[in-house]
Amino acid sequence: MTLMENRYLGREEAPLGPETWKLLDSTMIEAAKSQLAGRRIIAIDGPFGFGLKVVPVSDCDLEEGISGSSFVPVNEVKSGFSLGKRDLASFEKDRLVLDLNPIACAAIDCAAKEDQIIFNGIHGSFGLLTAEGSSIQTLTKWDKVGSAADQIIDSVTKLDDAGFHGPYCMALAPAQYNLLLRRYPQGDGTELDHIRTIVSDGVVKAPALKKGGVIMASGRQFATIVIGQDMAIAYNGPVGDSLDFYVIESLALLIHAPEAICVLE
Repeated sequence: MTLMENRYLGREEAPLGPETWKLLDSTMIEAAKSQLAGRRIIAIDGPFGFGLKVVPVSDCDLEEGISGSSFVPVNEVKSGFSLGKRDLASFEKDRLVLDLNPIACAAIDCAAKEDQIIFNGIHGSFGLLTAEGSSIQTLTKWDKVGSAADQIIDSVTKLDDAGFHGPYCMALAPAQYNLLLRRYPQGDGTELDHIRTIVSDGVVKAPALKKGGVIMASGRQFATIVIGQDMAIAYNGPVGDSLDFYVIESLALLIHAPEAICVLE
């Protein structure tokens, strides 16, 4: 993290030592990892810094002899938390246990908002599930082991027909993902093991999804996540007997080829 980013995040103003910051940062990272799904299947560009507010996309003709570029907004995401002054002082002096749950909750909240942007979009910016031009696979019940694999094969066939021949990656809502953990009755393998031979670049559980999921061709040529400020803890100041902080990040999803996406509904 650069000195400039530290200045904008107020970290140098916080009365915390390096070891305390190290603990807070590692807690944030581990908590966020338990939630994040989009970053596990889509290439990342950046981070480019706290000041990035928009990402330009390809020029288009506006009038004869005049062209211009449209922009995708870089959305800022934040979630606040507080830590008691005495608790922090006790940790820094005697290394007594510090309650890290507020940090974890804020990080999980930010991560959930990030994945909402990536999968569902926000205020006119498309997400993976809402991109115009993608194909759609209507799911039936996965009541029998093997039915999910059959429908994933149908989805891959749609992408093949559209000219995208793999490899593929996929994110599923927890309810659908967990059904893949069942074993085939005629062998020791799970349906997830089987599907990973079809979707070889990653099958991830996406807590931000309530149902269904998405399968897509892998590669930054099809979609990228642009990071301005990567997820970090900022210091807000003292409030009563506590110190206020917030977890903050900024990002945008760029979909370069919506035809490379198949939405599982």
